[in-house]
Amino acid sequence: MPSPISKLTSNSQRVRLLVLSSLLALVVVAGSSFVIYQRYRSTTQRINYSQLYRIAEGASATSLVVEGETMTVRTTDGSLMQATVTSGAAQEGLIELLRKRNVPIEFRALQPGLLATAFNWLLPIIILASLGFIGWRVYTSVSGRDGTFKPADSNGKQNVNFADVAGVDEAKAELAETIEFLRDPSRFGRLGGRIPRGILMSGPPGTGKTLLARAAANEAGVPFLSVSGSSFQEKFAGVGAARVRRLFAQARKLSPCLIFIDEIDALGRQRGRGGDSASADQDQTLNQLLVELDGFDQTTTIVVIGSTNRPDILDQALTRAGRFDREITVNLADVRGREAILDVHARELQLEPGLDLRWIARGTPGFSGADLAHLLNEAAIAAVRDNSEAVNRSHVEYARDRILMGAERQGFMMDEDERYATAVHEAGHVAVGLAVQNGDPIHKVSILPRGRALGVTQQLPERDRLMKKREYLEDQIATLLGGRAAEQVLLSTMTAGASNDIERAVEIARRMVSEFGMSPLGPIHLGKPEDPHSQALLDRVEEATHTIINTQMDRACEVVRDAQESIARLVEGLIERDTLDADEIRECFADRNVVQAA
Repeated sequence: MPSPISKLTSNSQRVRLLVLSSLLALVVVAGSSFVIYQRYRSTTQRINYSQLYRIAEGASATSLVVEGETMTVRTTDGSLMQATVTSGAAQEGLIELLRKRNVPIEFRALQPGLLATAFNWLLPIIILASLGFIGWRVYTSVSGRDGTFKPADSNGKQNVNFADVAGVDEAKAELAETIEFLRDPSRFGRLGGRIPRGILMSGPPGTGKTLLARAAANEAGVPFLSVSGSSFQEKFAGVGAARVRRLFAQARKLSPCLIFIDEIDALGRQRGRGGDSASADQDQTLNQLLVELDGFDQTTTIVVIGSTNRPDILDQALTRAGRFDREITVNLADVRGREAILDVHARELQLEPGLDLRWIARGTPGFSGADLAHLLNEAAIAAVRDNSEAVNRSHVEYARDRILMGAERQGFMMDEDERYATAVHEAGHVAVGLAVQNGDPIHKVSILPRGRALGVTQQLPERDRLMKKREYLEDQIATLLGGRAAEQVLLSTMTAGASNDIERAVEIARRMVSEFGMSPLGPIHLGKPEDPHSQALLDRVEEATHTIINTQMDRACEVVRDAQESIARLVEGLIERDTLDADEIRECFADRNVVQAA
């Protein structure tokens, strides 16, 4: 009896069989045409014009067939004599000679040659075979039988386990019961309980949702069917629902198994969004998925895991109990989780013995698992470029700066006045960042052009901030406006380089007013832009936002006025060395009581 996985390949075998059968039919037809032509040629004897003329003069000719320049004479003994006569006058003489002897003469249209005959035989067959193949492919596509959904490898197993997934201990613990159920389904059914059939994993991109699903399938030792939500969308109506049926039919053959639907929001968006045919077909696809997840058959050991970055747009019928019973939030890792993730990705790298992974983890808040893997890979590339024996701290610093601030624009030349204005702008950020009490420590400042920025001031948080206080947000706005304040106070002008700083500062201030309730307007929440609001309320929100921005701008200007001597030393250092680290920044502000540079 064939295995379930071998049955999944039957469609591709049928396609190969169809192609081979078509090729065999073409060979048979071509061979038959060639044999018939050769048999016809073997019964006809080729002669020249003189021999043909002698036959016409005698009494042995019984018939004449004229086909263009070919003249065929049948003799009294039944043999065929064929000659090629290119001269029209010679043909007329032979025809007139035979006509006088009352020999039947027949004129035929010119017959095609061997290649033309074979082509005439093969062309209809080729057209029919092509139409049949195209029809088969369209049928398999529309019916969902195109064999798209297959196990991840030849054995339907994964080579990733929980040891390769770090920083998401809570999510792994949530999946533990599902794994135990897939290993021993009878254990959970002993008391009449039912394991959750659907698990929805949500979280930011790069946090390891797909990796978790593959590791869960491997730990459970069951086949793993991986599909994407967009693979159910096709230009033919009804394809999505047919593919959903096909997917779960294959899963039942492999039961117990695990189905992973990546980016399920492409398949499970809320229904009734529009009245066009595309929305109706997508709703039909979602309806079929809902039936498969919680239909009449409750005995199959199939677990569905879906992942999405947008759980808020999923249809409520999809996330209800009985379908996706559990929702696992895969958040960004904290400092200990980042250290564990770095330890996993550093297994294949040659690191310098003194390189502390905890130091890297502390300096990468907000990095996902994918970002950390990218960081170490960039550091390894930098080490190879420097011909180093191992990855050291400077390589990690370079990789982090490249990811956070962009690559250095080596061939970009700045005018001396623009370099000075950029240095003053960045020094303003540093001065205000050192003066505030609740901001993140200043790590580095540079006037080397990176990405689209002419200069960068880098702050690295000492810890992960789960709740941001009002004072922290105000200090963040003041630091962002420090560059513009330095331009106004020290240069008596303004530049367009502060546009991004202003945009970020206004966004923070607006969220403080309209979402966090950190303004005299009290706890209000505007919600989505399309939600209805009175113009009076919107005007008051804008007024409160401008009040916060102007207050912090005045604060930043006051800090710059008080620290002009320190800012001048910092600007001089930037003009001379382009980039200054935390220790060099402290030296420039040694006359001021600052403790935030780190």
